[in-house]
Amino acid sequence: MLEIKGENKGEILEVTTEGTATQDDLQKFEKALKAKKLQEEPINILFIFKDIDGNTPKALLEGWKIATHLKSIKKSAIVADESFVGLNDKIEKLIPGVEINQYPLEELEAAREWLS
Repeated sequence: MLEIKGENKGEILEVTTEGTATQDDLQKFEKALKAKKLQEEPINILFIFKDIDGNTPKALLEGWKIATHLKSIKKSAIVADESFVGLNDKIEKLIPGVEINQYPLEELEAAREWLS
């Protein structure tokens, strides 16, 4: 399941993935990213991964490759459990120039503040 918030200009784009992400979810993400890019650039984006089931961090990274608009991201925060430790390093290799910080789930507000 994928939930997207912050699609209005000036808001942080928040993408929450819970359970298993589907191809439809990835298309929904790409559509939101394209729309946000039309409103403003660069974009700050918050990824929240909760109770991921059936996906590994590597599988999620593969999903990122479908979005051709990732170069528009300036800063990204990843909020997730310990199974995602080091994910920011892998993402930085895919999209160089993006500043990425990773936070534990209980530090969601700190991640939002960093992106503001």
